[in-house]
Amino acid sequence: MLDWFQKRSNPFSEGAAPMVSVGQGGFLAGTHAASNLGWRPVEALTVGDQLLTFDHGMQPLVEVRRETVLVGEGDVDPVFCPLLVPQDALNNRVPMYLMPDQGVLMESDLVEDAHGDPFAVVPACALDGYRGIRRLHPGERMELIIPRFARDEVIYLEAGFLGFAPMQGDLLNGAAAPEFYNVLSAAEARDLVLAMAAAEQLGGFGAGPTIDPSGAPSLI
Repeated sequence: MLDWFQKRSNPFSEGAAPMVSVGQGGFLAGTHAASNLGWRPVEALTVGDQLLTFDHGMQPLVEVRRETVLVGEGDVDPVFCPLLVPQDALNNRVPMYLMPDQGVLMESDLVEDAHGDPFAVVPACALDGYRGIRRLHPGERMELIIPRFARDEVIYLEAGFLGFAPMQGDLLNGAAAPEFYNVLSAAEARDLVLAMAAAEQLGGFGAGPTIDPSGAPSLI
């Protein structure tokens, strides 16, 4: 579908981890979401809380899954490592971690050329190497929070970061077919991210997410 992206030069270093589904999305404890009560750490969320969504305003949570992932000492298979998103890389006001299968809403003219809509959801694993995003050993313990709504939603995290919250399932394995958002496969997403990175090097054409963090309401 996006095969022409592969014709662009690859600005990333070699050796990126393979993009396979590990069935693990979610946000690490300490990440802040925009809610009707202000910017709240995701670990404090409960069913019924309302979060600010990209397309549908404030929406109530219908489920909040909580998982603890224990990581042994020493080397960890990079496929399972979360990705560190540096401050401001994706309009996030502070550094944040993403699980490999966590969806991120991206905006690009390249997507609009292919689909007529400039927005697409990509799995975080496809962002490895883009704008300084990299896999990083998380430590021995990770607390994951997975918010769910009555339908697929995109929520604001850490100011302007846009995280995908699918209604059910995980992003790359067995999720219900999306009705509202264009969710790219890992291969399509990687082609898109490579093309966006190459375009940015050439002068900003299609330069990744352009959501202005100031566009998100100020939540105290």
